[in-house]
Amino acid sequence: MKLTRSQVAIFATSLLACTFGGAQSPLLHDGDRVVFYGDSITAQRLYTRFAEDFVLTRYPGWHVRFSNAGVPGDTVNGGYTGDRATRLKRDLFPQDPTVVTIMLGMNDGYYVPFDPKYLGIFEDGYRSLVKEVQTTDPAARITIISTTPYDEVTHGTEFAHYSQSVARNAGFAREFAASLHFPFADFHGSVSELLTTGHANNASLAELLVPDRIHPAEATHWVMAAELARAWGLSSVVSNVHLDPGKAQVLAAENAQVTELNVKDGVMRWTELETALPLPLPLYDGMIQFVLGSSNLAGMDREMLQVDGLAGAQYTLKIDGHPVSTFTREQLGAGVNLALLSTPMQDQARSVDGMEQQRTCMDEAVFHLAVEEPRVEGVAEAAKAIRTKAAGMDEEARKLAQPKPHHFELAPF
Repeated sequence: MKLTRSQVAIFATSLLACTFGGAQSPLLHDGDRVVFYGDSITAQRLYTRFAEDFVLTRYPGWHVRFSNAGVPGDTVNGGYTGDRATRLKRDLFPQDPTVVTIMLGMNDGYYVPFDPKYLGIFEDGYRSLVKEVQTTDPAARITIISTTPYDEVTHGTEFAHYSQSVARNAGFAREFAASLHFPFADFHGSVSELLTTGHANNASLAELLVPDRIHPAEATHWVMAAELARAWGLSSVVSNVHLDPGKAQVLAAENAQVTELNVKDGVMRWTELETALPLPLPLYDGMIQFVLGSSNLAGMDREMLQVDGLAGAQYTLKIDGHPVSTFTREQLGAGVNLALLSTPMQDQARSVDGMEQQRTCMDEAVFHLAVEEPRVEGVAEAAKAIRTKAAGMDEEARKLAQPKPHHFELAPF
């Protein structure tokens, strides 16, 4: 089904406004070039991919380019692929970033109980790192991210009391960001809260949130990506639709256009075009359900449907002819979050993430070729070819994220 001229106009207006429900404009902008700078947690290419998914699905009209500059084992002063100056010159500055995120601190305590000496090295190195970025690329906007915790909450420890060292590093990152008025994403706080709440909810599953105590599991990275989205001021709202069946009236339609609303024999039908997609959460996965129940992740993924004054006790919702779920009259009156259910919109978002996953594999291949094995013959040509392929995948993901109209039916059960 093609979009009408009026539908396209409404969609474009919503995107150009860059505001949702009166919120301030995001700190990330259309046309930005983002580089994620960090250690092995960044090099996992998970929270970074999910942050890309967030932008693609929430702002499908934007063109934002993302690059991953995470290196396993890195510290504020560099690591096995080169010192800080080498890293910045090779991995950051050539990308001409408009936005740089910095997430370091896990390795900077050197896996011993807290030692003020190492905290001082971390603080001095962090200041120098930011100064070098600002000096070479003064237009780049920096976002500080605290490292995730070393998990001594859900299982035993390999390096006793190392969590204290990591917490001190995270605390400095928070204070440093505040002193410079930089956006700050509190990965340490959000994941620590997840570990504590998760351990109380189910101790066995909580052990899988950070299985090796250092590297968060995939489901945990979704909490981190949501925290970064909050720091950037990205919208939590996919859509917010409020209907009155008695009057066959649309009471509210935020980020959505509702047309062809009618009620016949107690059955409501309408067509809905949303300007965004829900996050591509793997809702079939037990760990993501555990994380949703142990964190505020769902608060950043709100695709709300509210229906007032229904006469029946229960109603079944179908979208494009496919059953989604059955709700009580009270649930629909309070509002249900479609982002947490299997819908055609969720399927579309998952296709976007599938393309992004392929692109991040290409990105990782370039790292192994150009950074770890730079002296291998033909590396430059191979890396260039891979980057070209990855750019095509990035554009394909953007095309996959474009909104589509869907047909809704709400019938008594």
